[in-house]
Amino acid sequence: MSSAPVLKIKNLSTYFYTRLGVIKAVDRVSFEVEPGKLLGLVGESGCGKSVTALSILRLIEPPGRILSGEVWLNGHDLLKIPPGQLRQVRGREIALVFQDPLTSLNPVLTIGTQLAETIVSHEEVSRAEARRRAVELLFRLGLPDPERLMRLYPFQLSGGMRQRVMMAMAISMRPKVLIADEPTTALDVTVQAQILAELKRLQEEMGMAIILITHDLGVVAAMADEVAVMYAGSIVERGSVVQIFDRPAHPYTRALLRSVPRLGKEELVPIGGQPPALLNLPAHCAFLPRCPEAHTECRGKKPELREIGPDHAAACHRISRSCPGEAGRR
Repeated sequence: MSSAPVLKIKNLSTYFYTRLGVIKAVDRVSFEVEPGKLLGLVGESGCGKSVTALSILRLIEPPGRILSGEVWLNGHDLLKIPPGQLRQVRGREIALVFQDPLTSLNPVLTIGTQLAETIVSHEEVSRAEARRRAVELLFRLGLPDPERLMRLYPFQLSGGMRQRVMMAMAISMRPKVLIADEPTTALDVTVQAQILAELKRLQEEMGMAIILITHDLGVVAAMADEVAVMYAGSIVERGSVVQIFDRPAHPYTRALLRSVPRLGKEELVPIGGQPPALLNLPAHCAFLPRCPEAHTECRGKKPELREIGPDHAAACHRISRSCPGEAGRR
C-alpha cells in the first residue's frame, strides 16, 4: 500500500521570455514522490530536468518566470508562501545538490565555515556546536580526517570530496526531500559508484524522498523506485521502475532504452534526428519528427499525460489504455 506523497508537483510551467521568443523549458509538469522513495527524472540534455528542480525551489531568475502550477510540501504550496518562510523551508524541509560542487561552494570560505553557516542559519546553536555537527557529517559521508578537511578551501579538494561536502550540507537539517541534480557529473566511474552508494545509504537511514536527475538509465534502473521521463519540457511517461524498463509505453521511452549500451548487445540503436529547440515548440507532439510510430493523428494537438494502467501514465495518441506498453495501432 502506497503512502501519501511528501512532495507533489501539479502542472508546473516555467518559461523564459527572450527577444527571440518564448522558451517553454518546463510545460505542465506533474509528478509526486513518497517518503523513503527515489524518483528518477530522466531525459536527454536540455529537456528541462534541471529547470524543474530550480522551479520547485523557486530559484528561477529573469528572464525565466514560473508561469503556473503548484508545489505541495507538508501542506504548503511552495510557489505561494512568503520569501521568508521559503528560506526556512529550503535546506530544512527540502534540499538540492547541484551538478557542479566547485561553482556551488564559496571559493573564499573554508569547508568548515560553510557547513557551520548552513547549520546556524536554520537552528539556534552555537558556532562550536555547529562545527562539531559539521565534523560528524563529513565523517558520516566517509571523508577522511574531517577535522583537517574543515580547514581546507574547495579548490583543495578532489571532485568526489567536494560532492560529498555538498551532500553533507544538503542533509545537515535532515530534509524530507533531497533533489540530486546530476550528482556524479565529471567524476570518474569509481567515485560515481561511491557517491551513488552514499546517496542510497542516506535515503535508507533517514527515510528521505529523493529526486535523482540524470541521463544515466543504468543508475536509474539500479536505484529508482519510480521513473519520470521528460522530453522537450514535458513528462511523456511516468511509472514504476519495472513498468518503465520492462513495459515502456511511450515511443520515446522505448527509443531511449534501445540506445543504452548493454553487455551482449551487438549494436546500439540511436534515436534519429535531434531534440527540438524549446523556443516556439509546435502545438502537436514534440517527438513527432523523430517518432517511428507517428500517425496522422499525431499532427493534431499535443497529447495529454493520462493513466494507461495502475500508477502508469503516458502522453501518446497511439497508446490504448487496454494495451499499456505498446502503441495501439488503429
